Amino acid sequence: MKFFTSSLLLLCIFCSSAQDVDIVKIVDALTIKWDKRASDLETYMGMKYYCTADKYRNETIDLLDDIHHYDTLLYGIVTRKYADTKDKEAEATLKDIIELEAEYTTANFKAFLSEECEKFAEIEEKRNEGGSYAKDVEKLEKELVKYVGSITQRIDLIDEHIHHLDLD
Repeated sequence: MKFFTSSLLLLCIFCSSAQDVDIVKIVDALTIKWDKRASDLETYMGMKYYCTADKYRNETIDLLDDIHHYDTLLYGIVTRKYADTKDKEAEATLKDIIELEAEYTTANFKAFLSEECEKFAEIEEKRNEGGSYAKDVEKLEKELVKYVGSITQRIDLIDEHIHHLDLD
């Protein structure tokens, strides 16, 4: 965890131009986009699009990459604020950013959804053979809600935190 935090901080030093953009507005916009996409991904039909449509899958990955990029920039800004003020909201924001960046990386997301796409393909095969698949769909959706919901919770918390911080 120390290596991760140190790496994140070093990256933020190189990204000091983040002060030139309105990071709160950008994070808000990305959060709204993610919340909509997450709502889709938590469903069987959303997984169908993710698993079968390259454009949709690539847009999803790009969105998550953008979120991680701006969270990294935000981490640098909030780290400086916390160093100056010891603000409890800044501390909580840093904790949530670290958790999102460590546990829900784009690589982890892609690996999880790759496994879910395999399950999706098996369910579709079963359906095409005339088998009952309702329980399999329900099980898949429960897994999706749990994983995607965890990511969404972190993203939403970070967005909520930054509205309580004076980042100027």
